Amino acid sequence: MLLPNEKLRVEEILKDLEKYSPRRKGWAWRKQLPAGTRVDGFTYNQISEPLKNGIGLPAAHYFENIDPQPDPVITSEIASGRFEDDIRRMRMAAWHGADHIMVIRTLGQSHIDGLIEGTPEGIGGIPITRKQLRATRKALDIIEDEVGRPINFHSYVSGVAGPEIAVLFAEEGVNGAHQDPQYNVLYRGINPIRSFVDAAVAKKIMASVDMLQIDGAHNANASSKSAWKVMPELLVQHAINCAFSIRVGMKKDLIALSTVPPVTAPAPEFRLNFIYALTLRELFKEYRFRAQMNTRYIESDLLDATRIHVLDTLISRLTKADIQSTITPDEGRNVPWHINSIRGIETAKHTLLALDGIKDLVKVNEEAVRPQIREMKMRAILMMEEIIESGGYFEAVEQGFFVDNGQYPERNGDGIARMKEGGIGAGTVVAREDDYYAPVCEHFGYNNIPEGLNRPDEPIGMCTLEDRSKIKYIDELDESDNVNLRITTQLEDRKAGLIGPEVEWWSDGWVQLDLTIPDDLDHAEAAALEIARRMGLQEATVISKTVLHPVEGTYLELKARVPFKIERESLELPKKPDLLEPEEINGYLKEVPMKVVAGTVGNDEHSVGIREILDIKHGGIEKYGFKYTYLGTSVNPEKFIDAAIETGADAILVSTIITHNDVHIDNMKKISELSIEKGVRDKLILVSGGTQITNELAVECGMDAGFGRGTKGIHVASFLVKKKREMRKADTGVS
Repeated sequence: MLLPNEKLRVEEILKDLEKYSPRRKGWAWRKQLPAGTRVDGFTYNQISEPLKNGIGLPAAHYFENIDPQPDPVITSEIASGRFEDDIRRMRMAAWHGADHIMVIRTLGQSHIDGLIEGTPEGIGGIPITRKQLRATRKALDIIEDEVGRPINFHSYVSGVAGPEIAVLFAEEGVNGAHQDPQYNVLYRGINPIRSFVDAAVAKKIMASVDMLQIDGAHNANASSKSAWKVMPELLVQHAINCAFSIRVGMKKDLIALSTVPPVTAPAPEFRLNFIYALTLRELFKEYRFRAQMNTRYIESDLLDATRIHVLDTLISRLTKADIQSTITPDEGRNVPWHINSIRGIETAKHTLLALDGIKDLVKVNEEAVRPQIREMKMRAILMMEEIIESGGYFEAVEQGFFVDNGQYPERNGDGIARMKEGGIGAGTVVAREDDYYAPVCEHFGYNNIPEGLNRPDEPIGMCTLEDRSKIKYIDELDESDNVNLRITTQLEDRKAGLIGPEVEWWSDGWVQLDLTIPDDLDHAEAAALEIARRMGLQEATVISKTVLHPVEGTYLELKARVPFKIERESLELPKKPDLLEPEEINGYLKEVPMKVVAGTVGNDEHSVGIREILDIKHGGIEKYGFKYTYLGTSVNPEKFIDAAIETGADAILVSTIITHNDVHIDNMKKISELSIEKGVRDKLILVSGGTQITNELAVECGMDAGFGRGTKGIHVASFLVKKKREMRKADTGVS
């Protein structure tokens, strides 16, 4: 069992992979909890069983660190090109709530007519190999035990080696896969006949191990110029793959439609996407839905992508999503970074939890939506009828019916056309002879099994799906491109105790700078690069630009490498607060009662933070026996001193949130100076707090202590008691 404070060691994962066997096969759904389930005083209607170990949303610390898990499976797409780094990110993703890890294949693997072996580095994805699958599945087994929930492993069964990949996935415990012959035809230029024959073979094998299938219709949305116009076609593509999958033998419960809200603002996004989502789920209500987030219209702006993805997830909650897939907000500008995989998960989890039970509160206006749903269905049905009239799917593809940017029945004539007898793999499909016999199980189509056999693979003593000893494991083929060489740097760094920043691969050195430069776009970009150069950063690249005004200012995000690593043992760690036990504080205050005056200083109307430090219901200092006088907000510095003298207070607690023109510094200095002027400085404990306050800053300004973000009542109470003891001992010799 991997402990939470232990790192996942890639070198340990790689050991004995030739002996590894997946401990389970098939897809796993989350275990739903009953509607009305209570979690720390809140009632939820759409949550699932909690994690054993996990990290909650950023605001969770305000709610006793609860981490309720929404009911849909949550996907994280992770594929940097190096699986050994990806498995570390998979652990991060699982802790944040992902239980569906989707691994994109390396560029060009669709066109390789066979399996890849070993662990070469990928481009835009991971080379899917037996060794890579075993290592990843082995790591996910460990992570499953750590978080206490099954994690589904997923990749792609497509390309000219689709059946071979399907067998590989079935053998190695892959739980889900994309499989849609239309993807091969339209987007990979593979021969249409070969694509459908291969798909039948692959789907049969996938069905035999309860592997979830996700289709590829969403690619029409991603590929079209006007994505909102292909909605009728999306329905047609879903229908074709669903019908084909059922004929092959797949269960509807394990067929998931990959659905993406097609459009985003500045278009009237919600209305268009909602009608499409309602129509799709009404037509295919017997199937599962994998709700994808929009990629077609995301740019380099992370916040813009996040806004889009929140609204996409709103659609999921208002309709239905068995799987909520996430897109990293940086997909529009680079290979996704660690942090953005997590941000994508948090966007989904936050939105799903925020909208828990929303369909109990709002209803769809049927009078408004029904005519639009009917119209969309009619367009899709008419398109399907025309496909049949044209001679069938292959003929329709030849005529460019698909991914045409006219809204059917309108046509622009710019659709993707593929020839029935053309493309990669053309002419490779041959009819099986009457005596054709394949001694393997789960084989699609005609198989002349000899009489007297209980199963087709009986003569060979069962096939590889039943007898793993027949699988030939190949470790590495390339001596210069493999994981054993790539992890050398990681192993050396760990041995030497070196650490450095990373966004994608082990200690890759990338950092990000955010800059606002008061000039036009061109000069701002040039200035940003020059700033990075003067800072000693290398390979600087501007990755996002936002024009605030054509000449007044430009906001830029820049990435660059740092040319060094840090010795871990040389780091000076911040001291953790030395907290007293609550019983000790209570006991001391019974012997030495303490009074406090508190408020928000200056022209500051913020009061939430100081009330949490004071009030008993928030775990404030009142809980431990302190008596306090709350002065309110916008309190001038002199009033704090006067109130302390009047009430005989032992301490003053000053909250300051506003920092404009360093007003927080001025106010802290004034309070300290006034206490000296009035002759009470040696009798008072002066404490300040706020989001921009540090202990060092407060002490420089004459205070006794300062507290920043994350401060609780116990922190302040402990300090006050310790400081009071110190002062009493100095005065009387008794603490």
